[in-house]
Amino acid sequence: MILKYLYTRPDGGVSIVGAAPKETLEQVLGPLTDSQYEAHFLSRSIPVDAANLQRIPDDFVAPIDRTFRNAWEQVGTTINVNLAKARDIQERRINDAQRLKIRDILEREALGENVALEKANIGAVNARGLVNAAQTPDQLKATMPAILK
Repeated sequence: MILKYLYTRPDGGVSIVGAAPKETLEQVLGPLTDSQYEAHFLSRSIPVDAANLQRIPDDFVAPIDRTFRNAWEQVGTTINVNLAKARDIQERRINDAQRLKIRDILEREALGENVALEKANIGAVNARGLVNAAQTPDQLKATMPAILK
């Protein structure tokens, strides 16, 4: 028996937790019935403020792509990406990359390099416009402008 649970945290994020093998716990705690094993796991691994607690099947596979992990939402025993949250995450990433690039350009400009065209191109990046055009998480991942990579 493999115990895996999925729940929604108070911050809206999703957590997946799995129990140590029953045999391993029994080496420390002594013999356990299946219900004692599950009760021990739940009391130690699931916070009291967890919502939507669901036991997930043994064949459950968590999403492989964790790009928008903080935009995951629980629907029963499945995980979906909330596109609105994912857009906010990607917009922050683009804005952060833009700030870093501008900082680099300003340093190079101070050293006497001509960076006017590059500065204008980076300043023209509209993160919100880019992310709003995306309709899927895969499209959203592709919104990072090449100039900011």
